[in-house]
Amino acid sequence: MIDRRRTLLLAPSLLAAPALAQSPAWPNRPIRFVVPLPPGGSSDLMGRMIATRISDAVGQPVVVDNRPGAGGTVGTAFVAQSPPDGYTLMLGNTASHINAPLLFRSAGYDGITDFAPVAPFATITNIVVVHPSLPVTSIAELIAYARANPGRVNFGSAGAGGTLHLSGELFKIRTGVDIVHVPYRGGAAMITDLVAGQVQLAFDNFPQIIPHVRSGAVRAIAVTSAQRWPLSPELPTVQEAGVPDFDITAWFGVMAPARTPQPIIDRINALLRETAREPSHATRLADLGAFPMDMDPVAFGAFMRAERARCAEIIRVSGARVD
Repeated sequence: MIDRRRTLLLAPSLLAAPALAQSPAWPNRPIRFVVPLPPGGSSDLMGRMIATRISDAVGQPVVVDNRPGAGGTVGTAFVAQSPPDGYTLMLGNTASHINAPLLFRSAGYDGITDFAPVAPFATITNIVVVHPSLPVTSIAELIAYARANPGRVNFGSAGAGGTLHLSGELFKIRTGVDIVHVPYRGGAAMITDLVAGQVQLAFDNFPQIIPHVRSGAVRAIAVTSAQRWPLSPELPTVQEAGVPDFDITAWFGVMAPARTPQPIIDRINALLRETAREPSHATRLADLGAFPMDMDPVAFGAFMRAERARCAEIIRVSGARVD
C-alpha cells in the first residue's frame, strides 16, 4: 500500500533550470517538504506540485510529509524547530502563518520571525454563498435582509479562526450586520449543513464550494477578493456592492526555517517565479480554483507582514479566539 503521508515525488522533468543545477553543496540528499494538512485536498495537491518542481530542478528527491493537526500548527511548529539547512521546507498558508499564531494562545511559533519566506505559489478567493431559501441574490440584498432579521442568519465555517471565519467577521465589521458564526470541524461538514439549509450563509473557498454553486445547491452572490476572480468573472466583488476595504483571499507559498542560507532561498525562489509565469502552470492551478503568485523573498515577507497587521485588526475588533 502506498503511504500517502510520505509520498516520494520523482516525476519526469518538467522544467529545465540549468542555473539551479550548479550547486556544489546543496542539496546532496533528499529534502523534506512538510504539508501541515491532510493528504488529498487542493492544498496537498499544491504542495505536491511544488515538491515535484523542486525535485526536478535540483536533482534530489523531495519527500512530501503530511503533518496535519490543530489548524496546521502541528506541522508548522515542526518546521519552525527544524535545522535551517535547506533540507526542511513547507507549504505555508494564511491559516498556518498568519491566523493561527494570532488566534491560538500558544501556537508554538511566530509565523513571521520563526520562518524565512521563500516564494508565494498561489492564491484562492472565497465566494459568498447562500442557501436558495434565503431570499437574496446580491450583497446589497443580503445586508438589507440581515439588518431586518438580526441574529437570524447563521454563517458556517470550516472552523474558528480560519479564513472562512474571518471573512464573515470582516463582513460584520464593515456592514454592522448581526450574523451568527457556526464553526464546524472541517469544510465538508459545513457544506453538508449549508446544502441542507441548517446554515444559510458561508464565505467558502472557491475550489471547495464551486461544484455546489454549479449544481445549483447553493447560490453564489460575490467573491471576497478585491478584484473579480479570473476563474469566475461574472461574480461581483463584495467591494463592488459598496462594502469598503473588503479583501480576503487565502495564499499558499514555500517557507523555510528562519536563518536558512539566503542562496538556497534565492535558488528556490527563482525556480518558482519561473514556474509562476508558465501558462501550463496557470492551467493546472486553475483546475484547483487557484491563481499564480509571483514575488521575490523580500516582497513576500512584506506581503506577509501586511497580511498579519490586517488580520490582527479583524481579530481584535471581532474578539475571535481559539482556545
